[in-house]
Amino acid sequence: MKKIKLLAGLFLLSLCGYSQAVSIGIRGGLSIPNIVAGGDNPLSKGYSSRLAEDGGLFAEMGLNNYVSFRLGVEYSGQGGKRNGVQAMPSGQIMSGITASISGGGMPAGMDAMLGQLAAYIPEVCYVDVKNIADFDYLMIPVSVQVGTNVSNRWRVYANAGPFVSFLLHGKQTTKGRSRIYTDAGKSHTLWDNIPAAMQPAIEGGAPQLAYALQSEMDFGATEVITRDLNPVNAGVQGDVGLSYRHDRHKVFVEAGGNYGFVKMQKDKSNGSNRIGAATVMLGYAFQLR
Repeated sequence: MKKIKLLAGLFLLSLCGYSQAVSIGIRGGLSIPNIVAGGDNPLSKGYSSRLAEDGGLFAEMGLNNYVSFRLGVEYSGQGGKRNGVQAMPSGQIMSGITASISGGGMPAGMDAMLGQLAAYIPEVCYVDVKNIADFDYLMIPVSVQVGTNVSNRWRVYANAGPFVSFLLHGKQTTKGRSRIYTDAGKSHTLWDNIPAAMQPAIEGGAPQLAYALQSEMDFGATEVITRDLNPVNAGVQGDVGLSYRHDRHKVFVEAGGNYGFVKMQKDKSNGSNRIGAATVMLGYAFQLR
């Protein structure tokens, strides 16, 4: 990662000595990211947009009055949120139940009882909670910009091009209490899925487990999932903008977005999603020559 930052910085500096129409600048603003579902895996579905931050540095080299080239290095906030009924891996749910029960020491025979229940627990269960997926990326966008002056000071333009981004950190924050269901319609709980003949034995031998399977469970937790995500993404990004220039100073506003082609998850069993965001940015640039 340090080598990538160094190479990007050296490239920005090299542009500064190449042309008489080189500007350096900074831009930042609001990102509205979302997680786009892929495939039929229920773990991939149900996400909506959230708010995040975006911004960084760039160098821009003018080729003529209409076309310029931009290279940037910026932080990009990605992710999404799910509120309400949503799929959750049963392994994650059972790990939470086991952790809550074993807080005071695992009751005798609990491991064997959990092993017997494995046949009646589906791979995916459903809970009614709030979940925020928060991913931080270092993005390196490259753009070709095409524009025209509408007056001596005002200019409209559009820019687009590819990007490569590197995952810095990923986490999921879950809030709320919910019973555990086997369907998205909440018609059957996980307790209902266990044969009636086994239920009295669980209630008598492991009342904490029976209570967790029948009642609401606290799902409040923050889980770091950086290792479960692909470390590198690539895609396309672009903006339309309006700028105002005075001497060698320029201020601008841009609206656009980005979309990644690489699926987030390393393991398809955890879902199959891509990320993207709409952005609104304000910026300032200074022409060096």
